Amino acid sequence: MARSGDKQVVRRPRTLADLPEGAPGEIVALDSAAPADVLMRLRHLGFRTGCRVAKVRTAPLGDPSVYRLLGYDTCLRRHEAAYIQIAEDS
Repeated sequence: MARSGDKQVVRRPRTLADLPEGAPGEIVALDSAAPADVLMRLRHLGFRTGCRVAKVRTAPLGDPSVYRLLGYDTCLRRHEAAYIQIAEDS
């Protein structure tokens, strides 16, 4: 939680779905509230804590998006990417 003057600002964690096109980031966690089959699929695709990832492009209608990690590109729907918490590079 950050303070802004006298107000407290609550920041929700950034997710891969929030990452701007072309921006890199590092995975800090997978949301444990995600369905087990989705978590397993994300792990099998290589989405793990500490992994570097970048959003390459987004489909014309906004979903899905292409992400680059571990030397390959893969697509995720926005609802799947929302389960991946990231730290965006400054």
